[in-house]
Amino acid sequence: MSLRLRVLMAIALVLILGAAVGSALATWDARRVLREELQAALMGGRQTVRSAFEDLPRSDHPERDLNQLVATFNGNRHVIAILREPDRQPIASVPYRRVLGAPAAYRALLDPQLDDVVVNAPSGSTSIVLRAAPDNDVADSWRQFVGALTVTAAVGLAGVVLVHLLIGRALRPLGAMGAALARVGGGDYGARVELKGPKELVRLGRSFNRMTGDLAEMRRRTRVLEEQVLKLQDEERADLARDLHDEFGPHLFAANIDASMIGQALAAGKTDEALKHAKSIQASVARMQRQVRDILARLRPARLTELGFAAAIEDLVEFWKSRQPDLDFRVAVLVEEHDLPEAIQEVAYRVVQEGLSNAIRHGKPRRIEVELRLEAGHLLSVRIADDGFAGPQDDGRPRFGLVGMRERLEAVGGSLSITRGSPRGWTILAQTPLPDRIKDPAPA
Repeated sequence: MSLRLRVLMAIALVLILGAAVGSALATWDARRVLREELQAALMGGRQTVRSAFEDLPRSDHPERDLNQLVATFNGNRHVIAILREPDRQPIASVPYRRVLGAPAAYRALLDPQLDDVVVNAPSGSTSIVLRAAPDNDVADSWRQFVGALTVTAAVGLAGVVLVHLLIGRALRPLGAMGAALARVGGGDYGARVELKGPKELVRLGRSFNRMTGDLAEMRRRTRVLEEQVLKLQDEERADLARDLHDEFGPHLFAANIDASMIGQALAAGKTDEALKHAKSIQASVARMQRQVRDILARLRPARLTELGFAAAIEDLVEFWKSRQPDLDFRVAVLVEEHDLPEAIQEVAYRVVQEGLSNAIRHGKPRRIEVELRLEAGHLLSVRIADDGFAGPQDDGRPRFGLVGMRERLEAVGGSLSITRGSPRGWTILAQTPLPDRIKDPAPA
């Protein structure tokens, strides 16, 4: 059922209920007024008959006077007088001109059902019966009721039609908004609606347009992030390929030469020289094993399990210290390992790993600061600050591969912010909430 039909049905129901209540009250009031009028008419008629009966003994023509007494009630709207005498047919007054009567049900509802009033003559053999005559008043009331009901129905129908037109006009923007929503559901985030109609719908349309604008911006950012992810993956693959080529290639080539020399030495009976080449192969394999562990550490933080959280962070710094001896590293791990779940430890480790890598590879800094601490006992804060620069095409945004870092943090309910230093460098601040079981650290 449409909203317009529901509103119209609600209005019609209110009108019908109002008309029903009004009709019931009007009928009850009409019955009360009719009862009072009929009672008053009966009492007046009884007084008139009694006065006539008091004068009847002095009349020289009692029968004529009785007939005239009944005739005085001819045309009375409320009372019919009936003369009853022994050995004579009852004589009744002429009633008021009858009009179109009301339905039997309405008459039964309005008729007060008053008892006849009997007034006896002093002789006791003659009496006049006064009977209430509500038919004409009931008919008048019925005509008024039908007229009022007709006017109410006409006004109600006109009101419903007017409301139908007004609601249709007011809700027309909702139809356009529904069509726009369908377009948005189909992926068209450029859909907009006109800001017209009632102020509530204008506010709704303004919010809708703002929402579609935000969705379009989110799509644009998503595409940028996807490009950055692909770029980051390509960089990581290139780095891994370079490491495999530069680190393993020479050692494998040397091992291959040593193996050939072992065969030649053994063929010549030079066992000492063959043993020397075998030890050289062992040394090459040992170096390749260390390099494999270094690569695996970059792909998966095994150092966390081997060394523990704080030591693994220090190991990351030492890794870069050995390759960048001129860099000034300042590290502060102000959190206990047992306060951090394993998932949070891995995220923090990856943030530090990625932050150091980005700063050194892209920023060319002279100093890097790494700090990990608990904020208020339930928020792990990881801060990495450097004094490098953003690159030759500096537009105020860091051009690092930080998508993976942000996604890792969002997966555990954390957040990442990047701010520019003054006058150089960037500050990466990663914050992630800890489970409720983490208690506030003891005051220093």
